[in-house]
Amino acid sequence: MIRPKRYLMKLAERELQLGDRTLIMGIVNVTPDSFSDGGDNMDADRACARALELEEAGADIIDIGAESTRPGSERISEAEELRRLIPVLKKLKGKLSVPISVDTMKAAVAAKALENGAEIINDASTLTFDAELAKVVADAKAGLVLNHMRGTPETWAKLGTLAHPMKAVVEDLEAGVNRARRAGVDRGRIILDPGLGFGKRGEQNYELIGRLGELVTLDLPVLVGPSRKSFLGQRETIDADRATAAAVTASVLHGAHIVRVHDVAAIRAVLQTADGILRSVAEEPVKKPKKSGREIEAEVKARESKPLRPPVPAPGVKPFEERPRRAEGPDRPPRRFDRDDRPPRRYDDADRPPPKRFSRDDAPPQRFGRDDRPPKREFSDRPPRPPFRDRPDDRPPFAKKNFGDKKPFGDRPPYRKSAGESGGDRPPYKKPFGTGGGKPPFKKDSGGFKPKRSPIRSPRPKRDS
Repeated sequence: MIRPKRYLMKLAERELQLGDRTLIMGIVNVTPDSFSDGGDNMDADRACARALELEEAGADIIDIGAESTRPGSERISEAEELRRLIPVLKKLKGKLSVPISVDTMKAAVAAKALENGAEIINDASTLTFDAELAKVVADAKAGLVLNHMRGTPETWAKLGTLAHPMKAVVEDLEAGVNRARRAGVDRGRIILDPGLGFGKRGEQNYELIGRLGELVTLDLPVLVGPSRKSFLGQRETIDADRATAAAVTASVLHGAHIVRVHDVAAIRAVLQTADGILRSVAEEPVKKPKKSGREIEAEVKARESKPLRPPVPAPGVKPFEERPRRAEGPDRPPRRFDRDDRPPRRYDDADRPPPKRFSRDDAPPQRFGRDDRPPKREFSDRPPRPPFRDRPDDRPPFAKKNFGDKKPFGDRPPYRKSAGESGGDRPPYKKPFGTGGGKPPFKKDSGGFKPKRSPIRSPRPKRDS
């Protein structure tokens, strides 16, 4: 469970406190083709009565939409959307005590709606359909709900499955927040909606609810709208409302601040129980965004400039500033020891013991005095050095071995001198191949080491000059 963080949203005429309890956004569709209540509130009087009924049932925000976003629906023109929306806003002006939210993706429709009493714009395209919508919201100081939508209602049936749904939702919503901030929208007026059913498969919507706490990293309020969506798998209205209650409970326990529903009275009872469960548990620490280097440096400087806390005095001892100063003159209290009553010293100057353990006179005699020291040994008193064994005089004569008629190295022929020396009969030294003679060097080839010139090949005949 994740207890939602508290936020204060400042609108043009009021403030919304988010986080103390889960707020309810009631849905009023002024459309002929909505999947739940299409055609029920096409008349302006009936739409106004439905909005007042939702407020009485406990809705904190009334969301009015004049363009359907059901799967396969077609876009309508700006004039048609204004024809459906503006009469309802004019009839509700001054009758509701709760803020009105308008579900639109067009900047011109949002501007007209803000002029006729709307305070929040619910953009289902995350500012990708009309780039001027954020500028209109910023100028009016209105609230902005960024709803994540994948593709368009006409192409939802052709879209494939997302590999990482929550990661894609977080990245797209963060990009939408950056677009709104660049247009001038205050960060304190932005609400995030993961967009259940807007281009996601059925099992992916359950994953988004279960991992709703990952939107905490964006540090903004979270709105969830699972009411009667097709991914719940219930066709009957009663069963769809029961499934909606389960999805709402799971969303609230995972950190949702606002829920967008059709049946406000039934969901109000569900939220009382879910909010009670959240209040009964200890608040879990929320992962704070990483601080920049400048913020850390500013905190360190503020900590260093803060004065140290003075030491706490011991019990029964007054601080230094409150102690009475010592009186001067005859009224001064006596000291602990006067000069006459001071206890005697341990040693007087005459009886003070010597500072050293032994003086020169009382020092023990040395082992050898200067006169009693034994004489040094002279070199003349040393015994004579024995003669070396290998001295030439003492070495016995070398005895040559007599081999008789046998030569010492066998029948090896005598050493022949080279032709360069005098009297030599050895042939001259041959140079290596390529320099004038000798054996040819070997060359490494695919078949092993082979001579550079094969002996099989005949030499090239010389050209006649």
